[in-house]
Amino acid sequence: MTFRDKRWIAAWLQAAVVIILPFVRVRGESAVRFDVPTLKLYFFGSVVWISEAYFFLLVFLLFTFGVMLFTVLYGRIWCGWACPQTVLSDFARRIERLSSWLSGHRAVRALISHGLLLMFSSFVSATLIGYFVPPSALVRDVLAGTLGPWTFGSWMLFTSLTYLNLAFVRQRFCGSVCPYARFQSAFFDERTLTIAFDRSRSGDCLGCEACVRVCPAGIDIRDGLQVECINCAECIDSCSYQRGRYGKEPLVGYTRAAKGRQGLRPRVIGLSAIFAVIAVMLSYQVYSRVPVGFWVVRDDRQPYHQISVKGSMLNAYNLYIENRSLSPERYQLDVSGIRDAELVLARNPILLPPNSRVTLRVYVFVKRQNITDRITRLSFTLMNPVSREIRIIQEAPFIYPERSEKGVEI
Repeated sequence: MTFRDKRWIAAWLQAAVVIILPFVRVRGESAVRFDVPTLKLYFFGSVVWISEAYFFLLVFLLFTFGVMLFTVLYGRIWCGWACPQTVLSDFARRIERLSSWLSGHRAVRALISHGLLLMFSSFVSATLIGYFVPPSALVRDVLAGTLGPWTFGSWMLFTSLTYLNLAFVRQRFCGSVCPYARFQSAFFDERTLTIAFDRSRSGDCLGCEACVRVCPAGIDIRDGLQVECINCAECIDSCSYQRGRYGKEPLVGYTRAAKGRQGLRPRVIGLSAIFAVIAVMLSYQVYSRVPVGFWVVRDDRQPYHQISVKGSMLNAYNLYIENRSLSPERYQLDVSGIRDAELVLARNPILLPPNSRVTLRVYVFVKRQNITDRITRLSFTLMNPVSREIRIIQEAPFIYPERSEKGVEI
């Protein structure tokens, strides 16, 4: 099996995962989808709200340092084997070959090729939109002709950009625009896995230049390591084929300039340590994540309200509760901090619908004889009465003024 065959297996597996994943549903929601209107990320049965944005930061840092470590060890294997730019470009070249098989006339062949590329770009864009709009809703709106302007505009924009990329840019993007191509050169060393031409046997080169013709980046691997190289191994296959006809070993292959144990390098050890620390932090955050958000804000528009009985006072509060799970939950609300403080609200326990945010207005009734300060901190406790594993405490001030709003001594 050639490297091209192995890359095509990887490409088809990646395409299958990317296409099927939006249609997979877990607990009634898409397996992976970012809902733009609500700013929520659905991820395999969990919902990450925008208020939990620190998860995205940890994931971004983990990905960044993981790419650094991977680059130090294996060079640009990602670029040649898994990068969407490379995979889509490979499919585009297959479409061109198909067009050549359908027609031998140059103009007709070009027309068929660009038509198929446009259709393919539209399909790729629809798959991408499926990660933001539920695929079932997208298909229903397309068939009914009720696709919204933002969704339709995004689809057309992504289709145009993908088509222009596949028709005219492709691997030129990797060497001239992609920041990773420049970024990776700072992490290469003599033990990084790269594709190289064996200069010690340069006299055995047949001069067929097959490696140059098949290179999607348009480089000559015989000139040494170049930033445009994406490690796709097309040159290895072509050299193996040409020299194999004469029973000779190829002159191009995956290699490391220096031998020795790959892990015993300062940059590998350092990046591995940083990656491990971030991975532990992310794992702890996922493990300790509480699927409910709870905030208490004292209502300054109605700072206090005197009760008919002298020496009694009510304070008003707004409670914001987020149920970040995909199942309904019930929570009990209690208040403490002042003796015999009474909590007044419409219902307690509180039933929260799945994946929802509710706002509650509550009042706290306190007698003057039970407080010593004009401003006292109250503790509002939200707890799951069934499992008792979730317990969140938020504090808010209770104000007992010297005088009423009418200037009457309280």
